[in-house]
Amino acid sequence: MSERAQVRVEPASGEPTNLALGERIRHLRKARGKSLKDLSIETGLSISFVSQIERGLSSASVRTLARLADALEVGIGELFGPADDEVDAHHRIVARPAEHKSLEMPSTGAEKRWITPFEQIPRLDLYLISLEPGGSSGDEAYVHDGEEAGMILEGGMELIVDGRRHVLGEGDTFRFSSHRPHRFLNAGSRTARILWVNYRDMPA
Repeated sequence: MSERAQVRVEPASGEPTNLALGERIRHLRKARGKSLKDLSIETGLSISFVSQIERGLSSASVRTLARLADALEVGIGELFGPADDEVDAHHRIVARPAEHKSLEMPSTGAEKRWITPFEQIPRLDLYLISLEPGGSSGDEAYVHDGEEAGMILEGGMELIVDGRRHVLGEGDTFRFSSHRPHRFLNAGSRTARILWVNYRDMPA
């Protein structure tokens, strides 16, 4: 996704949290003993852009969040911020709808709702993705750590992996390594809903 695409990370209630996102990234960076320069080198992003994200002055694309998450050794979902009862997060089993958080991309007609907001190792995150007609993950393919799988619940989706296009309809499923360049889009006339799974074996 182009860095020009505006991404808003916010809880299901709709409250903007660019500042909270930046604080979370800064906390994770410092907890891992990394400087802004270190994070810049590891992500390929400029120091000034990383600094702007940490201060809540710039929005980030999905591709940028994936780079930051990989460099900070967390899943993308953990950039949303810790759960309210993080102390017991590793023992939680149930997540209520009010705890679900979303990554909205109005400029691309997509919404990615994180429906497993608590942290466990290894990571197994579930997302519910809604794609308006013409919506997509962005114009550019991106990569990150982990493995992807999912199922089309409603509508249809085109999934491009390694430059090869796959047309999926309701009930179709998919699976591929997240290290392979990928992007997706809705070329149909109906809103598509996809249950998306991302697995990553995080270091303890």
